[in-house]
Amino acid sequence: MARLQQRLTDVGAAAFRDMPEPDLRALKGHVQSLQAMLSGAGAGAGASNDRIQTELVRFRETGKLHDVRSARLVSWGTRLRSVGQPALIEDGDRFDPLLSEIDSFRSMPRPYRRCWRGLLDGYVNYDPGSARGAGDRNWRVLREYLNDNLPQLERSGQAPDWLAAIDDHANLLTEDPCTRYGAEILTGEGDPLEVLRRDLSAGDTSWIGQRIFEAQIEAAVRFDDRRFRDVLPRVIGLIEEHDVLANEGLSRVLDRYAECASIEVDPALCETSVTRWGNPWLERNDTLWTLVRPDTRRMVSSWHKLRLIEDFFNLLSADGINDQRRINFWKRHVDQISDMHFALGDAAYRDPRPSFKALRQMMKGRMMSLTSGGVSSNNAFIMRIAGHVYVEFGEEGNAMFAFDAAKLPFDLTKMQVAGNKSALKHPSHVARIVHNNGVGERWERKADRLIASLSSVRGGPQVSHTTPSFGARPSAPLPSSAMSSRSSSTGSSVGRDSELFASLAKHGIKTSDSRDKGGSLWAYAPRSGPAANELTRRNFAWAERRGAWYLRS
Repeated sequence: MARLQQRLTDVGAAAFRDMPEPDLRALKGHVQSLQAMLSGAGAGAGASNDRIQTELVRFRETGKLHDVRSARLVSWGTRLRSVGQPALIEDGDRFDPLLSEIDSFRSMPRPYRRCWRGLLDGYVNYDPGSARGAGDRNWRVLREYLNDNLPQLERSGQAPDWLAAIDDHANLLTEDPCTRYGAEILTGEGDPLEVLRRDLSAGDTSWIGQRIFEAQIEAAVRFDDRRFRDVLPRVIGLIEEHDVLANEGLSRVLDRYAECASIEVDPALCETSVTRWGNPWLERNDTLWTLVRPDTRRMVSSWHKLRLIEDFFNLLSADGINDQRRINFWKRHVDQISDMHFALGDAAYRDPRPSFKALRQMMKGRMMSLTSGGVSSNNAFIMRIAGHVYVEFGEEGNAMFAFDAAKLPFDLTKMQVAGNKSALKHPSHVARIVHNNGVGERWERKADRLIASLSSVRGGPQVSHTTPSFGARPSAPLPSSAMSSRSSSTGSSVGRDSELFASLAKHGIKTSDSRDKGGSLWAYAPRSGPAANELTRRNFAWAERRGAWYLRS
């Protein structure tokens, strides 16, 4: 027994010798965060809000801070409101006298430092953006007061953590409090947010959080194209985390992306913007989409259409991922497509898989049920190009049908549409193309000629990204005065276009102009070289998805 006891003692001692020294820094940080979370104004002052309110009433009545305790409590109470009384920071008569009274305690370094800390809490956690009365003016006066007196605070002995934090972040007390954090956070070179939350009680509701968000957006849009793209995933995540500030940040990021030399589809940016603002080519979403420039909106409209085309033929067609020919065909015409509708069979309408749920969300506002279309797995893809509507089906053996948009035999404003000869295959169609190659000719060439022919028909309605639903009743013709105005406007651009086309032809650059059909002016030239320099000078941008240049406006 004695030997066993000795061996157990030796094994225990050896185990302790080999045990690594614990790293308590993380634990200390959690403890400090918990302390900061639990410490409101009252806790920081060492008293409850009731006691602070009592001293506030006393100060309002006398205009004096009678002792150190009173000064400390009132300093921590600048943001507190009481019935019938504004907060001190919003009081135009009493705030300046308060700072004068606190100045009288300068001869007592430690107590004055505690008062200064209370005032800092008011500055950090008061929102000047929602200021009432004299709040905004007093907040700025307080900022200047804190900044002027920070160097005079007592620092001998063991200084508190909050003092070290404000020394490191004294920029918070200037007119430009948060710009320094923008690029620093985006590039991962530092994260001051945890320190500010923990040591200065600058919670997520503080104006500091809003300014840091704005600083990151500002830094991102000022980066060159390469750095902007590098930080874009982080910026998108930032936008999704800050719902209240998201719209302004998203508008700036989208407009900056549209200025890039190459504007290939960014799936995450497209999904974020469409999820938040809705379908970009629908008028009912104008309230938010008018936050960006028209060319930016057209860019995202094109992205959204491309994604819907790809997802329809990848998920909802019989060939699935192998139906690349139809994907590639309609992608070439994406800038001519002014509107889309999707009629889903019962299988796709109810499919619980995440990919189908996401697709139905992206189709929101343009989705209906497909009935009488044969098997429940069939689906229909309905597009408008100029004055005609084209219908594609997912199931094999179905042709593509083209209809006159002014004489549709179906109503796409309804919740469902039939996929048979009573609607989407109605005998009134103006053309029908089977997806089979003819003798010496691919079906794509026949479809190209058909679209070009139908799109050139005079009298067809003009199209833009805000064209009303093509299932709705056609709008009345424009009055003659409006037509004259439009003709005058069009005529004024003829000279500019003639000069542009002449210059492009001089450089051997081929063009494709579908602006009158709601599309863009495209120029086909290499991404680099003399032609690229000329195109860039003339406000063209490179589109990777098409391997061509488009005119920004």
